[in-house]
Amino acid sequence: MIDYTQILTVNYPNDSWSLNGETYEGLDWTSQSPKPTQEELDALWPSTQEYEAKKLCKQQAQEILYKTDWTTIPDVADPAYTPYLMNQTEFKQYRAIIRDLAVNPVADPVWPTQPTEQWSS
Repeated sequence: MIDYTQILTVNYPNDSWSLNGETYEGLDWTSQSPKPTQEELDALWPSTQEYEAKKLCKQQAQEILYKTDWTTIPDVADPAYTPYLMNQTEFKQYRAIIRDLAVNPVADPVWPTQPTEQWSS
């Protein structure tokens, strides 16, 4: 089902409108610009879905980077400190893929498997 609220929010951020219900018939256009037709809005649905999917991809990638930031601290993998993270390189490679998804988000990401922490004894 087409989500007109999402279409209008993404594609008409500076216009004022309200939507009573979920159909085009409930659209009250209060902006000075011309009211888009239902056909115009319907045509924007695929690109709006892609935009939202990429936005979600970026948010998820940023969250993963935030949660794994600790793996980049030099002391974490320093054998002078026990225990230390023995597979920091795996985390660096994993985070590089995640960082790419944060910078270049895609609508249907393939998420790599996060490495399991391997600590020294």
